[in-house]
Order: sequence, then structure tokens, then C-alpha cells
Amino acid sequence: MAQNSFPYSFKVNASKVVDKEQSVVVKPDQAELAAIAKTYELDGIETLKADFTLKPYRKAGLRVVGPISATVTQTCVVTLEPFQSSLKLDVDRTFEPHSTRARKARDLNDDGEIEIDLESLDPPDVIEDGVLDLGGVICEELALSLDPFPRRPGVEFETGEEEAPDAGEQAEEKPSPFAALQALKDNPADK
Repeated sequence: MAQNSFPYSFKVNASKVVDKEQSVVVKPDQAELAAIAKTYELDGIETLKADFTLKPYRKAGLRVVGPISATVTQTCVVTLEPFQSSLKLDVDRTFEPHSTRARKARDLNDDGEIEIDLESLDPPDVIEDGVLDLGGVICEELALSLDPFPRRPGVEFETGEEEAPDAGEQAEEKPSPFAALQALKDNPADK
């Protein structure tokens, strides 16, 4: 998690999840829902709930697994009317404390550059100061799942144009731009 300022915060002490799983239900109140909606330019958020299971990961890390369910109100880009949509997100992310060790040489190629395999799993996120912000996880997942151009189901954009004329009719109505250039080439203007 690269950003530390989220509109909602729900912090847990990562060091307390050492050897057993822990269930956490996160449900923001109305004021927190309004702050999240404002930050992500939504008309509103009616419900938002996360049922996370925190699991130990390696020596000092955590794995956050579970669903996030939300009902959000967005404005349709076609009709400009608000509509509700339901989201169901499955979260499976890992977190580890910040490592002070230098990157291993095997991660670097011959030119000293880091190579990333896009097919592999994402590397763990960082736990800062022993605290994991589940609110930040929820905000990130919600922001990534929102459609930047929301459209009410079943609505299609209408251009307002009538039926397109046949290809032959178009050729007669509008001459080719190359024909206009040929005409200029054939009849150069006298200087």
C-alpha cells in the first residue's frame, strides 16, 4: 500500500496474529461511507462490509483473505441519472514488515535492473510500524473495482444519427481527399 492517507482507516496490530487465524468484520458507519464516496466521486455508498480472515504469513507477515461487499450509487455516463450497483470483491493479499535487507543479487539482471515476471503473484505489501490498515485495503480494492465510465445496465449510447447511407451513395456525396489533391497536381496555379 503506497498511499498512507485513505478516507477510511481500520487498523489492526499485526503482531497479535502470530500463530492462529483471526476473523475481522469491518463495517464503516454513515459518516465514513460518505467520506469514502466523496473521495472516489460516487453519489453515495449504501452498504460496505468486509469479512476478512487474517492468517499468519511466513515469520512476521499477514495474509488478508475474504470478501468485500458494497452497494454504491454512481451517475450513468449515458443518461446522467444515478443508479445503484452491487459489488462483490474477493480479497487475497499478503503483507510483510519492511525489510532492511538489500535486494538479493539474483533479482537483478546482467545490467543491474530488476526483472519482473508479470505472470507471477504480486509481492507482499508492507506492514508499517507493526500496524495493518484494513480500511486502506478496503479503499484500494473498492477504487480499483469501480468503472471509470459507469453505465446503467441495459443502457446504450445513441449517436442520434439516422441510418448510414450505402457505400455507393457516400462516394457520390463526398469526393475523396486524394481526388482533390490530384486535381491540384493536374492544374497547378500559375505564378
